[in-house]
Amino acid sequence: MQSKYYPIEVFFSCLKGKYKIPLLIYLKHGPKRYNRIRKKFPQSSERILIKQLKELVNEKILVKNITGVEAPLKAEYYLSEYGFSLCSIVQDMWDWGERHSHLL
Repeated sequence: MQSKYYPIEVFFSCLKGKYKIPLLIYLKHGPKRYNRIRKKFPQSSERILIKQLKELVNEKILVKNITGVEAPLKAEYYLSEYGFSLCSIVQDMWDWGERHSHLL
């Protein structure tokens, strides 16, 4: 039996993960290399950060571009067109959270 998803569940399933929304907000300003992303989120474990970046790439929200011909190769991440379509919604939610965080 196929379950029916509500559209909002699809939205939240794409962004489920501690760092996915902050990654979108960070990458909306332009492509970033992995090391720069890692420095922006020092509190995250490398394993979790890599896992969530891979999930966003697999969901076609991010694009991973590998450059270089010999080791070490450089990975750069940027938002896809699909990823940019999420930015205004995510930014509105982020802003709402900042305005109302004092209530929690």
